This record gives sequence, C-alpha cells and structure tokens, in this order.
Amino acid sequence: MTVTHKTGKAVGEGRPVRRRDGPLTENKILAAAEELFARHGFDAVSTSQLAAAAGVAIGALYHHFPSKEALYAAAIKRAFADKSTPPKDILDSTEPPRRKLTRLVAWFTNNMILDRSFGLLLKRELLDPRPSTPNLIDEDLFRKSLDLTKDLLHQLVPAANTDEAVASMLALLFGFTNLKGIQAILPNVRSMLATPEDIAEHIVSLLLYGLVPPR
Repeated sequence: MTVTHKTGKAVGEGRPVRRRDGPLTENKILAAAEELFARHGFDAVSTSQLAAAAGVAIGALYHHFPSKEALYAAAIKRAFADKSTPPKDILDSTEPPRRKLTRLVAWFTNNMILDRSFGLLLKRELLDPRPSTPNLIDEDLFRKSLDLTKDLLHQLVPAANTDEAVASMLALLFGFTNLKGIQAILPNVRSMLATPEDIAEHIVSLLLYGLVPPR
C-alpha cells in the first residue's frame, strides 16, 4: 500500500535514493591515507585530516576502520599488494641472469623507490617501522621478487650469501636514490644516477665485481 502525504505525494517521493557505496568510500579513504601517511608519517596525521582528505565524515571513516592503526595497516597492505610482484615479461624472461637481474633491479627502483607516495611508504616501513605494526612488510609480500633475485644471484655467484646480497642491494638502492645532493660534491656520478637502468647497472656491477669490474 502506498502511503501518501496530505499534499497527495507518496511518502519518500522526490527524496534521493540511497546507494550502497561502501567499497567506493573505503577506497577513497585508503587512497587519501596512502598519500597523507607517505607525506607526513603516521604520527603527524589525524583521523580528522584523513576524513577531510577522503571527503567523508569522521563517522564513515570509523565505520570502515576502527582505529588509525587499522587504517594505516590497510593502506600499507593495499599499496604493497599492488606493487610487490614484478611484471610477467621479467618473471618469464629467458635472457642471461646478469641482464635479467639488472632489469629486475631497475623495475624495483622505478616502480617502488622512485614512485613518490609509494617510495615514501616503503622507506618508512623499511627504515623505521612502527612498533605497533611491525609486520606489515613480510617475506610473503615480496615472495616472487625475493625468490627471483636470490635465484639470479645464486646463478651468478653460487657461493654468495643471497640474503646478505639482497640486503646490500637494498641499502645501495636507498642510498643512490636519496643522496641527490651527492652530485654537488661528486659531479661525475651524475650520469651514473641518471635513470633507474643506470642505477641498476651500477649496483649489480658493484655487487658482482666490487670496485674493479671485469675488462
């Protein structure tokens, strides 16, 4: 039975229809959180700022995420899940191990470290992880990248400790991509750091041959 108002209009007629936009709202919150947490860090961002950046009410934010820590964890997991696996053309490549490793390092450099927002999140989690969320980045998250990198290093240097080699590679990558001011005092390194491919080539060469590459 249709209930009518004294004006003759059906009750509810003319009102906007409410839509279930839970996933859309959640994605807006996560996108805003990734950007703000990357730029300012966890402690410097309030839930009010997060809600405002996402364009939602503070109640909607807490409806989807019970705490700022839960939102931070979800934002980190989403960001890393989208970027942690190398592209198929690298995974399935049959090129020589040295070339494949260089391409893998260049991909990691370009798509992870040099990506503005993601690179900042990565640095925060690797260099200074939060005590309350210490396991957001784990081995399983980077399983394909780690396994491929270790396998290629083992093929190239069978006696190498691949865990130590990967740790050294990451340290060099963060150094070369962050010490931009080094070019002012060592201008000759400018060409060495010009592109992700240049950085990857230098780091792989340094890991495999030290400071005296083969002639």
